[in-house]
Amino acid sequence: MPNPTISSIQLPSGNTYDIKDSTARDAIAALEGGSYFLGLTTTALSNNSTTNPITIDGESVTAKNGNIAVYGNAEFIFNGTKWIEFGDLSSLGALAYEDSVALDKGSGDNVLGEATTFTNGTSAVTFAGGTTDIVLGASTTFSVTQPTLSVTPSTTNIKATASGTAVGADGTASAITGFGDHTTDTFMKGVSVDTSKKLVTTSVPNVTGNTSVSIPNVTSVGTADTWGFAMGSGSAAETLIISGTNGTVPTLGTALSATEVTLGTPITAATGSITTNGKGDAVVTDVTIDGKGNAITALGTPTTSSCLTGVKVTSQPTVSLSTGATAGTGVISVATGISSATASGTAVTANSDDNVTAVTGIGTGTAAAQTITVGTNDKVKVAKYADLDVTVS
Repeated sequence: MPNPTISSIQLPSGNTYDIKDSTARDAIAALEGGSYFLGLTTTALSNNSTTNPITIDGESVTAKNGNIAVYGNAEFIFNGTKWIEFGDLSSLGALAYEDSVALDKGSGDNVLGEATTFTNGTSAVTFAGGTTDIVLGASTTFSVTQPTLSVTPSTTNIKATASGTAVGADGTASAITGFGDHTTDTFMKGVSVDTSKKLVTTSVPNVTGNTSVSIPNVTSVGTADTWGFAMGSGSAAETLIISGTNGTVPTLGTALSATEVTLGTPITAATGSITTNGKGDAVVTDVTIDGKGNAITALGTPTTSSCLTGVKVTSQPTVSLSTGATAGTGVISVATGISSATASGTAVTANSDDNVTAVTGIGTGTAAAQTITVGTNDKVKVAKYADLDVTVS
């Protein structure tokens, strides 16, 4: 079912007014011409001609925007002011006026298509005139005779003698060697408190002042608007009927006097009660002493004694070395050189457990001719060039 439409409006005065759709009227005016074919004209036309009216079948016809006419071999469309050429058949050749074209391809011949398979046969290669020799293979083992080394060193004895070292004090200080009787007292070792309870709070109104005010005295509340909107019926089914009147405003009498109290932000105050889900601060409800013990409150009178804070060498030693000493405690023997060194008996022998024959020269190689077999799995028939012939009628 289509949506209802409104074509006119009736005001409370009883007058009816039609609705003017200027957009629809412009669209209708634009469609008065349209792409309509007028026919063949004997009036000479060319691109951008402004000739109008023109003659169609011996009669004068006034062209409108979008009308089409043919003059000679050319087609023209009118844009409301001038003719625009959009088609010309004068360049068509003789073939454009023929009805059919036949192609004679002859009997044709078979050729190999792109899916044809080819098979490459194997061929033998022979060599003649090569040479070989016996060589050691990768698994050959070797026997090694280790050398005999004879070294004769020359030595001497060295003895070191140190003398003249002296040490002495490097500063002194008083150190505590003991204390007299201490003074003690008893202290708590720890305290546990219960803060799981919180103060219960409530909001208290906060009056910040009062003012004398004047309150309007309403003597009449007035009346509301009674506007109504409805569609007509019968011949007035497309008419929107507006009825009703404007309401009246309230009326005021003599103003009344009263005292206005000004309230500020409410004050949050504690009620004196405590609970685990209170909104106020946490309070201590229980204190537990976790043991007690004695602690030193003052030390007794200390006793001291003088002691060294460091030691230093006051006289460095004198060290003297002498060679040719008699062997004994504190005497070391060092090599002063090698008088002679002799190595003999080294030998490497290859075993014969992996002798292989190696090619030392390659003779002339000869490869037999290869055979290629062409498959017949993709035969395609094509026309021969000399058999092609075209017939136009």
